[in-house]
Amino acid sequence: MAETEDHAGLPSFGEEERAGLQEARASPPPSPFFSAILAAFQPAVCDDAEEAWHNHINQLVSDSDGSCAVYTFHVFSSLFQNIQNKFCSLTCDAAGYLGDGLRGIGSKFVRSSQMLTSCSECPTLFVDAETLISYGLLEKMKFSVLELQEYLDTYNNRKVAAISWLTNCKATFPRGPRDGVITCQPGDLEEKQMESLAQLELCQRLYKLHFQLLLLFQSYCKLIGQVHAISSVPELLNMSRELSDLKSSLKAASVSVANEQPSSSTEPAFSSSEAAVQSVLECLRNKQFSTAIRHIRDCRSVWPNDIFGSSAEDEVQTLLNMYFRHQTLGQTGTFALVGSKQDLSEICMKLMELNGEIRDMIRRAQGYRVLTTFLPDSSVSGISL
Repeated sequence: MAETEDHAGLPSFGEEERAGLQEARASPPPSPFFSAILAAFQPAVCDDAEEAWHNHINQLVSDSDGSCAVYTFHVFSSLFQNIQNKFCSLTCDAAGYLGDGLRGIGSKFVRSSQMLTSCSECPTLFVDAETLISYGLLEKMKFSVLELQEYLDTYNNRKVAAISWLTNCKATFPRGPRDGVITCQPGDLEEKQMESLAQLELCQRLYKLHFQLLLLFQSYCKLIGQVHAISSVPELLNMSRELSDLKSSLKAASVSVANEQPSSSTEPAFSSSEAAVQSVLECLRNKQFSTAIRHIRDCRSVWPNDIFGSSAEDEVQTLLNMYFRHQTLGQTGTFALVGSKQDLSEICMKLMELNGEIRDMIRRAQGYRVLTTFLPDSSVSGISL
């Protein structure tokens, strides 16, 4: 028994081999200067955008030096992009179920979602931790982020409600080739009226989801505005134009690289992550943007949990973050706003028009005088406007 205990802590031959392979692929110890760059570049890598945001919130609460707060905009931007993608998918799914019914309101929701996503490209603010502390912004940010989380929680609840109702509608009133055809069979008219009320409830839930996404984005813009107020301080260096131009160039390069055939080479292009970062930064300085994109993609496959981000993250955002942190390393008093806050009055007006149409349809549907007990879980929320 004692002999077993003596050898329990020793790795097996297979484990030693695996450890050796991992060491062979790992980067050599970085130089002291590069260690500072590594610490400044990137928040903790996480493949799931929602999990990354929740982890960030937990860390932000106890942040005392701004080292976590500076990544708030980067992390939320990735989350919001993920939210928009799922939002558009859900809207298209619901519109497909509604078809041409209810005066084609499904297509109106699709146009609304397209307008929401086109008008709400998430701006990102880059700033150093010392500047946040110096201008008393850290505690303001913490409060605003908690407020932002409230809007996000409400959005998630409304998303679940919309998905649940859509699922129930599909199960109870499946779409088929005879949709819209009312026969003289007893109960057919009543069933069609029930289906119409169920669809109106779906529309009501979709509308609430659309409006909540707008409120979520407005709350984020409010947070951006609080921190961006430092732009009026003449002593600070504003890199907004430089990073905005860089983003435009990188986006164009990303589209170009996406159309290329994937490389068949399995050999890593760099001996270490330090060499990779230096090469990426050199590409950005020399305006070799397509090469920088390729380097990031290659590095993510070799060092998936390193400073290059996960495959789920926007590579352009990662490169912007790396460039800003490198340019401001050892400095304070620098900021950049990439992606301006946009006027959302048009989308607000569009959503209000949509809500007016839904209200009108529901009022007319009240004439059906269908017993509400036939609609479980609806709470008749769409009918009590």
